Amino acid sequence: MKNSHTKAMWKLAPLALLTANAFAQEGAAAAASAMPAAAAAPIEAAAPARNGEMEKIIVTATRRNTFVQETPLAITAYNQDTLANNQVKDLASLTTMVPSLVVEQHGDSGGVHVYMRGVGSANHTELGDPAVAFYIDGIYSPRPQGATALMYDLSHVEVARGPQGTLNGRNSTAGAVNLVSGAPSTEKVFGSAGMTIGDYHRLQTQAMINIPLADDVALRIAAIRDSHDGTVDFRKGSNVLPGAKKYGAEDKMGARASLMWRFTPELKATVIADYYKDQGAGNVYLAAEPAAGTELRSALIDSPGNLDQSITTFKGKLNYHPSDALDLTYLGSWSRYKRANVNDADAGLFPGFKSENRTEWAKFDSYSHELQARSDNDAPFQWVGGLFLFGEKNKVRFDIDRSQISQATVQQDIAAGNVIFVRPTVGQYASAMSFIQGDRQLKSKAVFAQGSLQVNDELKATVGARYTKDHKFDIGGQNWACPNWPANVPLGTTVLTPDQIKQLVTPGTGTINTHNIGPGGVVSAATCGNTFGDNTADLKYGQATWLGRVEYKLRPEILLYGSVTTGFHSPAIGDGGATTKPEKLTSYELGMKSDLLDRLLTLNVAAFHMKYKDKLESQVVNSVLANFNAAGATVNGVEAEWTWRPTKVDRLTGNATWLDATYDSFMSCDVDAARAKGLSCGSTAPNVDVGGSVMKHAPKFATTLQYEHDFATSKGLFTPRISAHYEGQTFVGAGAFSNDVPGHPGVKKQKAYSTLDLSLRFQPMNKAYTAEIFVQNATDREVKLDVVELCTDTGMPCQPTQQIYGAFYNAPRTVGARVSMKF
Repeated sequence: MKNSHTKAMWKLAPLALLTANAFAQEGAAAAASAMPAAAAAPIEAAAPARNGEMEKIIVTATRRNTFVQETPLAITAYNQDTLANNQVKDLASLTTMVPSLVVEQHGDSGGVHVYMRGVGSANHTELGDPAVAFYIDGIYSPRPQGATALMYDLSHVEVARGPQGTLNGRNSTAGAVNLVSGAPSTEKVFGSAGMTIGDYHRLQTQAMINIPLADDVALRIAAIRDSHDGTVDFRKGSNVLPGAKKYGAEDKMGARASLMWRFTPELKATVIADYYKDQGAGNVYLAAEPAAGTELRSALIDSPGNLDQSITTFKGKLNYHPSDALDLTYLGSWSRYKRANVNDADAGLFPGFKSENRTEWAKFDSYSHELQARSDNDAPFQWVGGLFLFGEKNKVRFDIDRSQISQATVQQDIAAGNVIFVRPTVGQYASAMSFIQGDRQLKSKAVFAQGSLQVNDELKATVGARYTKDHKFDIGGQNWACPNWPANVPLGTTVLTPDQIKQLVTPGTGTINTHNIGPGGVVSAATCGNTFGDNTADLKYGQATWLGRVEYKLRPEILLYGSVTTGFHSPAIGDGGATTKPEKLTSYELGMKSDLLDRLLTLNVAAFHMKYKDKLESQVVNSVLANFNAAGATVNGVEAEWTWRPTKVDRLTGNATWLDATYDSFMSCDVDAARAKGLSCGSTAPNVDVGGSVMKHAPKFATTLQYEHDFATSKGLFTPRISAHYEGQTFVGAGAFSNDVPGHPGVKKQKAYSTLDLSLRFQPMNKAYTAEIFVQNATDREVKLDVVELCTDTGMPCQPTQQIYGAFYNAPRTVGARVSMKF
């Protein structure tokens, strides 16, 4: 181990070990924890809670079923009831319940950016891969859009933090999320149903039924529909038709059918058909520096949002238990993700300029196969191994149309209160771009193994390794620029360059004279006025990852562990066939899992030191999305989670995170600072050292506190809940430079803030239903999640040093009521 790594861990170690020792004294009388013996135990199994104890959830992060408190890594898990009581419907609404988890919503591809411990990927296009691996029923979901899927009828959700490269493989450097759906049961017919209503015309309905078809066959069917109006008002002058959806509107549905068939006592199969559809409006940038007197959640729109994406998945699991000592499992899936959408990329932040992003079509087909073998007995040595095969084929056409009218026309429309029509005429600006990827593929295969030796009653040692071989390639991908890469005419410019003159509308008819492709327009050298750039690329690479871990039972109720883990993030193929190196990570972690005070208090602490090499970044530079490797980054931190039931009617839960996440020394160009000085990266702007810059979504301190109290009455049980989240100042801008931009202090940062959620739940006596009223973001706090400079990003006609920043924000205050029942 290098000296720098050793020093960092010794700084963090006392925090975990001193906490463990202190609570060990308090918890001396606690009973020993029970561990599930069979690796193939039903996934919904949980230890029955004694009076006042917390429910135990079984997770699969180690490729065998273990209680959370017996799993030696930083992992958070919640069952479906807890998710419902906290109004969790997707990954984004889970963020405050999981330490260091952040989910950014985005617009032009219907995707999200997921971060853990300050690490994530800001590329949600077909060019990128997420840094947090997302799984549904153990099946890898390769597109970040999959993380937007609705959570319903789950056994539980588990979120593992830190690199999961040994058992989960590629693109899990920051962590892994696994949604585990409810399993069919042959015991009896049962089901559930629920409805939620709220402001913005929110309506959610869901239902589930489990039907035993025979003594060894069961069917479980679940469905959900969730919709609400948009939250971004159309400003006066918006060019939208009556009835157009506002940005932020959602219209999602999901359906799942699961069939379980136990052929013999040793052989069981489960097949799942899963469908998800989203026909909302997507999201839009709002002003990061709103003018005084303007409504933040409003925009001047000339391209109403439209999103039509779907995910169809077929999954199968075959479990064979030939002997008391061996368990074999096969997991297979095929998935098709389709999308078409329209997004107003400029959001009217420069009246008279229009930038419309359109995904004309996208179809991503993927398949996966995984074969696992594991020991299944009480022998001192336990092992698991497997083979993994994954493939994905992407097809996408993404267009950008840009146009500009004279400021005189804009001012006349504003003065008259008219709709602003950005329809350039002769002598005004218009250009377009089209990205057509007809055959971009990934083929990945891996082999992995992990073994654990129980040295004695207190000590266990684990080692594991994985080798991944990937092949990424693009055949005939095209980048069109019509007529060339846009060089917008800055406001007030009187002398045009030859390049700008080419982008002016000329007399005549047809696309060749306007340089706008238009929805579904033909793209060719004749219609575009240019030839395409070639994206053809071929990238092969292999990567080994490994794990070493030691566990020590300080007391029956206290588990200590220390681990060294490695992971990697796939290299990227970018525009023009450019490629990057893979991102690599080594993580050192010390942790404690404890059940104290006779199991009334659960306290988990993890201290970590993570060292990144060739860290992958994405940023728009001169209107081009660029992928590049930073020299490295260092993340130190401590996480704590607790659940305490001081009395039979009180529950106090929460989490806290301290982070120190910075980039190491490397030379790069600060795009925003360069533009503020009238310079351009790649030509006139010098490179500077980004070392020491704080990483995105890495506040020094963040915490969530939640308190519930049960009031028993003759009518039933009333349970008020209050949940508060605090987060220190955070860098949320694009790129790796967290310093202030000249003339725009604090624009790329979110100041320290607090949010508050409230609810009141009622469970009547001897009834099978629950009623609840709730308020989310009760103080209506506006929180920036992502900030970009739109003059550079969208090609606005800004002055050489002018900058206009757009931001995605959290959801506003919402109120609602929920009724649910089980039968």
